[in-house]
Amino acid sequence: MTFCFISVSAQIDNKDPLIVVNGRISNIKLNSISPNEIESISVSKLPSSKDKEAFGVLAENGVISIITKDYIQTDSQKDLPSKPLVLVDGIVYTNSLDSINVQEIESMTVLKDYSATKTYGNAGENGVILIKRKEQTKK
Repeated sequence: MTFCFISVSAQIDNKDPLIVVNGRISNIKLNSISPNEIESISVSKLPSSKDKEAFGVLAENGVISIITKDYIQTDSQKDLPSKPLVLVDGIVYTNSLDSINVQEIESMTVLKDYSATKTYGNAGENGVILIKRKEQTKK
């Protein structure tokens, strides 16, 4: 079996595929996962109806879904509190909100219930926080 590393990070721009690791949206770089850690990987170039339902517009450019060997979903995990989906300048943000300098924020919008799931599918079921940074702070 041959593995090829793709050097992308989840949703670097709006043309990148969405990266999902163990069922959660991730912003990891694919080359940071050792092939020995991967149980399975699936790549959808065009979003399936399942991808659209799960991730809404985030799946427009495809989905790379990875299950790691150490991932074991238990019933107790289903009861853990889930976090809202966070997008900064339209890009999935998985770091702590504390790491965002409030001086860089131009606006923030919170979507919940139907408005969140209509656009972002099941990924928005715990709400969506949209953060727009000021132009001079964008990189």
